[in-house]
Amino acid sequence: MSTHCKQTLFITLLVVVGLTACQPESDEEQSLAPGQEPYLRYCASCHGNQGQGRPPSFPPLAGSEWTELAPEGLAAIVLLGLRGEIEVAGERYRGFMPPLKHIDDAQLAAIVNFMTAQWADSGSELAPADIAELRASLAGRGPLEGREGLDELIGERP
Repeated sequence: MSTHCKQTLFITLLVVVGLTACQPESDEEQSLAPGQEPYLRYCASCHGNQGQGRPPSFPPLAGSEWTELAPEGLAAIVLLGLRGEIEVAGERYRGFMPPLKHIDDAQLAAIVNFMTAQWADSGSELAPADIAELRASLAGRGPLEGREGLDELIGERP
């Protein structure tokens, strides 16, 4: 084997070893929790990858009493949007969360289940059929007006 071939083989071997050493030990290290991918796609730009929020405009989800709401309440906020002044974790926020009706039922159920698993003590989970039923019952409604609007909606539901 020529010197040039030996050098090329040696460099190729170094590159392969280097690339292999830089790879994660397993696919599990790269995997996301159920619902995390749609959360990152639709929610994280405002509420942060770790639910930390983006004060002063966007409230946190981590450490928020809002994540302790019934999962249907959280889904209603995502579907209808929320405007006006609210209090989250002792801080006041005034802004507008647009309705995200374009998120399909399966993804929305996964997002709410991810949020409650991450930042609440809720053991209940929503199924896509629950979201479809909620979506139908909320048809024609506009954005919720602060916490009062959400509490009123929750009071109306059976």
